[in-house]
Amino acid sequence: MKILVADDDLVLQNLFLYHLKNMGLEDILTAQSGEEAIQKAAEHQPAVAFMDINLLTQMDGIEAAKFIKEKSPNTQIVFVSANETSSIMEKADTVENLGFLNKPYNPELIERYIKMVKIRLRQLNRNR
Repeated sequence: MKILVADDDLVLQNLFLYHLKNMGLEDILTAQSGEEAIQKAAEHQPAVAFMDINLLTQMDGIEAAKFIKEKSPNTQIVFVSANETSSIMEKADTVENLGFLNKPYNPELIERYIKMVKIRLRQLNRNR
């Protein structure tokens, strides 16, 4: 299963990768900007994209997620942020997503989202 982690903070991105690798997951892509996340998602078609809301460029993670869902509708989106305000949540809800993950990362929640994605992948494969 391919996973995309888009986060402009390299320390937090590496912490996220550490948690994923501890779960036995190896096929992980990273991005620091919305544009880079879109490009990697189009090229690699990840099963899930963990999208930080605030990224390096003017394009935020929510805008990038919209483009990703247009090009790769089966990619599941999980938004990530240290600031979970109601306005951010409303904006995030304009994109189909599995949910919201708060920073600092909770490994149990990451694992729960990965399990949800695996269930959705099985359902998609059965329906084909």
